[in-house]
Amino acid sequence: MKWLKALLGKNKEEDGIEYIQTLINDILKKERLYTNEILFRDAVDEIHTQLKRLVIKDGNRDLVEAYEKSVLLKYLSQKHEINEKQLLEEILELIR
Repeated sequence: MKWLKALLGKNKEEDGIEYIQTLINDILKKERLYTNEILFRDAVDEIHTQLKRLVIKDGNRDLVEAYEKSVLLKYLSQKHEINEKQLLEEILELIR
């Protein structure tokens, strides 16, 4: 997301991990991204995309757990009210 990088003042040459850290820090500080729901979801999607690239395409196995958590974060950012039981039921439905 070029516009997200531009908003944060990031360039294409920046390391993926550093970019992810910047996104997460902005969300945690409740600056820029967190206050706007659309920007928040886009930032979460970008975190997921970058971690997926680093793990799957680049083979960085040290980031597997972070990638798995980004999958959950992406899901939770799209579903506002969810609990563990509901999530398990949805997984069960998907694998039937």
